[in-house]
Amino acid sequence: MLLSRQPNRHAEYLIINEKIKTMNKEEVIKRLGELNFPKDEYYVLSGASLVLRGIREKCSDIDLCISEELFDKVRDRLDMTPDKINTCNFYHLSDSLEIVVDKKSRFNMNKGDDFNLEDLKTILAFKESRNLPKDQQDIINIKNYLRK
Repeated sequence: MLLSRQPNRHAEYLIINEKIKTMNKEEVIKRLGELNFPKDEYYVLSGASLVLRGIREKCSDIDLCISEELFDKVRDRLDMTPDKINTCNFYHLSDSLEIVVDKKSRFNMNKGDDFNLEDLKTILAFKESRNLPKDQQDIINIKNYLRK
C-alpha cells in the first residue's frame, strides 16, 4: 500500500504499510532507503540493528529512534499523529515500522558506515531484564558477538 509520495527532488515513493512477516538484511536496508532519512538524524534499534550486524538473520519490524529535528520534518509526511503513539511511546506507523523521538544529545548508538545502530550493550541489558523466551537466542548471540 502506498503511504505517501516524498516531496523531494528524487520524487521517490515511500512504501511502509505492507504487511511483512519477517525481513532479512537486504529487506531492512531497502526499507531504510525508502525512508530517505539523513543518517545522523536517526538510528536503528533492537532486532533490525541485530540483523544489520549479522547477529540475527531476520526481524519482524524496524524500530527507529529519530531526532526531534527530523520529527519536525517528517511528521506530516509519515502521518505521525498522537493517536499512533503506543504504550512504549513509539509511533506505530505500520506492522513493519515504529519510531520513537528523542533529543540527539541522548542518542545511544554506534556510528556505522551505512547506518547508525543502537548500542549492543543497551540491547543486551534490555533483553536480559525483559527475559522473554523470544529473547534467549538473541542474548546468547549478542554475548558471543561481543566476545569477538
